[in-house]
Parts: sequence; C-alpha cells; structure tokens
Amino acid sequence: MSVESRPDLDALRRDMWERQKQARAAVRIYNRRSWIRFMLVFVPVPLVVVTFRLYLEAWHYYVLGGAFIFCAALLYMLDDRAADRREAALLAARTARTAYRKARAEAPLSNNVA
Repeated sequence: MSVESRPDLDALRRDMWERQKQARAAVRIYNRRSWIRFMLVFVPVPLVVVTFRLYLEAWHYYVLGGAFIFCAALLYMLDDRAADRREAALLAARTARTAYRKARAEAPLSNNVA
C-alpha cells in the first residue's frame, strides 16, 4: 500500500513546489508591473499640464482631463486582469499545498492499516 501512495506523494510534492514557484513569479511580476501602471496613470498627463500650463487654453484642460480619466480607466482594467491572474496562481498554489498536506496526513494511516 505504501508503494502505491508514495509516488502520489512525490508527484503532489513536485506539483506543490511548481505551483508555489509559479505563484511567487506571478506576485513578483504583478508587483513590478503595478508600479509601472501606477506611474503611467499619475505622471504623463499631470506632467504635461504642469510643464505647459502657461501655454494651455481653457479647452486644453478638458481634453487633458478626459485623457487622464481614459488612461486611468484603461490601466485600472489592465491592473484588474493582472490581479486576477495573480490570484489564480495563488489559489492554484494553495490548492496544491492543501492536497499535498492532506495526502501526507493520510499516508501514515494507510500504512498502519496494511
């Protein structure tokens, strides 16, 4: 009985480590790219406004305000998708860890029965 359950534990352990590695990579990528998205929201349009404030007419502020809102909404949607991918990777790692721990906890019980 232990011969049959041992490869399952090894496969589950490899899967758990692989999923955790993928989850760490997903979190690292999300954190790195979220700063870039944050900077793309709050730097370009305000920088243009501050730099060219003496040359802008009243209607330019409406255009730049619309551009700011559009860019913020677009980058928020991109961030939401990236956060969903990160959460999916974390959930897969959590599920693999739970399956491995459950199988490991049940393994000694099956050895004692046989």
